[in-house]
Amino acid sequence: MKGPTGLTITYSPQENGAVAVEAVSADGTPAAKDVFEASRIDEARILYMEAAELLRSRAALGEAPSSIRATVEKLFALFRGEKVSFADPSAAAGSVAPERVPSGEFVPNPGKSIDIDIDGVTYERLPVRTRLITLKDADIMPLLRDYVQPWLRPGDALFISEKALTLTQGRVVDMGMIRPSRLARILGSSVGNYYGTEQFRGFGHGTAIAMQAFIEEAGYPRVLFAAAVSAITRPFGIKGMFYRICGTRAKSVDCPMSFLILEYAHSVKLAPDNPADAARRIKKEFGCETVILDANYRGAFSLGKSARAITEQFIGKAFRDNPLGQSDEMTPFCILRKK
Repeated sequence: MKGPTGLTITYSPQENGAVAVEAVSADGTPAAKDVFEASRIDEARILYMEAAELLRSRAALGEAPSSIRATVEKLFALFRGEKVSFADPSAAAGSVAPERVPSGEFVPNPGKSIDIDIDGVTYERLPVRTRLITLKDADIMPLLRDYVQPWLRPGDALFISEKALTLTQGRVVDMGMIRPSRLARILGSSVGNYYGTEQFRGFGHGTAIAMQAFIEEAGYPRVLFAAAVSAITRPFGIKGMFYRICGTRAKSVDCPMSFLILEYAHSVKLAPDNPADAARRIKKEFGCETVILDANYRGAFSLGKSARAITEQFIGKAFRDNPLGQSDEMTPFCILRKK
C-alpha cells in the first residue's frame, strides 16, 4: 500500500518477546508506532491487520494520503488507550447530526445478489442502510421506526444483525478490560482462523482475548466440559461439538468487533441479552416476523426469533453469503420479501 497511501504497515518481533507495529512513510520515517509486550501479542496482530485493511480500503476509495495518515495515527492511539474521535474533522464545531431518515433506497452490497432462490421460491433480500449506530442509541426501536418501518409490507420478514442489538444494549467492552486466563490462551491457540494466509477472514475466537470473553459468556464448567468432549470426538471425525455444547450465545462473541468501523476497532462484542424477547417485541410493534441474525463468511444462524416456523435451515440458506456484510457496509437490517 505504499504507492497509493504513502504508508507501509510493519510487524516486527523484538528480542524480549514484544512486538512493534509501525506505520512507515515512503521516506522511511515513522508515522505511528505501538510496542506491545508479549502478553499483548493478540492486540499487536489485530492492530496490524486493521491498519493494513484501513490502507487498502481507503486507497480503494481514493482518499487523500494526508487524510489516511491522520486516521492511521488515530487508530494507533486507540490501541495505546488514548481517547480518540473518528468524527469528520471537517464538520463544523457544534453542528447538529442530521435527522435520522430512511436511506431512500435499498443497498445491495458488493458481490451479493438481492434475489435468492430458496427451495424453489424466490425472495428479495433488501439491506437497509443506516447511519453509524453507537452506544448512545439505548434502544433499537427508534432506529427501526426511522429506517425500516417506511419500507415494510405485509408478509415481510425482518432480519436484524445481532451487532445492532448488542450496541443498543451496551454489550460492548474495550479489549483492555479483558484479562485472558491460561485456559483462554490454550483454547484460543487451537482455533484455526488461517491467520497469515490468503484464507484469513477474521480472528474469530482464535485470540486469547476473544476466547476469554467466550469463556465468560458460556461459563467455565460448560467450556471445560465442551473442550473435553471435543477432544474425545474430534479423532473420530466429529467436529463442532465444542460450539454445540457452549451454545450460540457464546459463539456470537466477536473480537475485534469490526475491522473498518474504527470506533469499535479496539472493542469486544458480547452476545445480546434476551434476543428472542427482542424479536417478539419488534414483531409486536411492526407486525412482521423478526430474526436476530448472526452471519459471517462461514454461515448464518439465529440468536432469537419471533416464530419457530422460521427454521434454522431456512435462515442458513437465505443468508449463506452474508448479504449484510461483515465490515463497514452500514446495513444492519434486512427485509426479506417473497417475490
